[in-house]
Amino acid sequence: MIKTLQSFRFVFVMLMVLSHIIGKTFDYGGECAVSFFFILSGFVLSLAYGRKISQDQFNTRQFLIRQVMKFYPLHLLTFLVMVVLDARLGVYYEWYRLLPNVLLLQSWIPDDSFYFVANGSSWFLCDVIFFYVVFKPLYLFLNRQSCRRLLLMGAVLALGYLVLAFSIPLSSVNSILYASPLTRLIDFVIGILLYRVYASSWGTALGRWLERQQTVTLTAIEATLILLVGALFFVGQALTIRLSCTSMYWFVMPVFILVFAKTDTLNGIISRQLHHPVLLWLGGVSFEIFLLHMPVIRVVNSLSASLGITNPVLIGAAMTVIMVLLSYLAKRYLRGRLKVERLKN
Repeated sequence: MIKTLQSFRFVFVMLMVLSHIIGKTFDYGGECAVSFFFILSGFVLSLAYGRKISQDQFNTRQFLIRQVMKFYPLHLLTFLVMVVLDARLGVYYEWYRLLPNVLLLQSWIPDDSFYFVANGSSWFLCDVIFFYVVFKPLYLFLNRQSCRRLLLMGAVLALGYLVLAFSIPLSSVNSILYASPLTRLIDFVIGILLYRVYASSWGTALGRWLERQQTVTLTAIEATLILLVGALFFVGQALTIRLSCTSMYWFVMPVFILVFAKTDTLNGIISRQLHHPVLLWLGGVSFEIFLLHMPVIRVVNSLSASLGITNPVLIGAAMTVIMVLLSYLAKRYLRGRLKVERLKN
């Protein structure tokens, strides 16, 4: 397990939670978290299964069924809860809008009345399933290409993405650039290529260079990377949403993940703190927090309003405690001993 990245799962899922509590003024939280998790997914899957794929010992069908069954029961439960909560507010959905959500096909439909209904965050799962399906052939293809060819394909892809980003209507940015499995596949590809760098001689040299650094230097590097990710909030304010919702993270997030993966066993103060058992445990329930946070936000906000509680700190603390508790119960009783992708060495 790469403990630094395990703990960062919790940090980034809480950024996503904050984005849904605060609203549009903090879209950065959700956008940053989604990019982190998609890139991390490509990196982690490559780290865990790359050797098996190379040795033709990886079965996509078995892997897909195993992974989907880890989250589908909780997805279905949170979907039903949100449908009931919406009905209490007089919001009803036609069956044909709900069906893609149940089947986790919703983000293939570029219309927010499909991909963002009920527990709207579950569009993320639709994309992840697509990544699982294409992971093996994509991994093989990307690792057979020379660096020069990859750079050329990357340049062509970047140009095509920019043309797409600035040609679609602004109203379609979320559905096509932010949620579509085809465009978010770029994040996943970056994660696979990031593992190639991590395992390469260049990645090994980076690890050795970091090993030679003193604690103060390592901590400064770690803090700089965290500040750099945080600075993207302000960068995003100056950019059009066509760039800020996805592509501006493609340059910083891979470096962030790579360096923290390499400093995991070193003496940087931040890395050592990320090894704390509580943070590691919270990272282990981050997936459940992701699926449960929207129903919890809805219920706690409703109860707070009915009880006349307006203190945002108290409401936020209540949401966090309830989310963590329910996530623990969901992991124990719905997912049992099954685990989401583990970070393995």
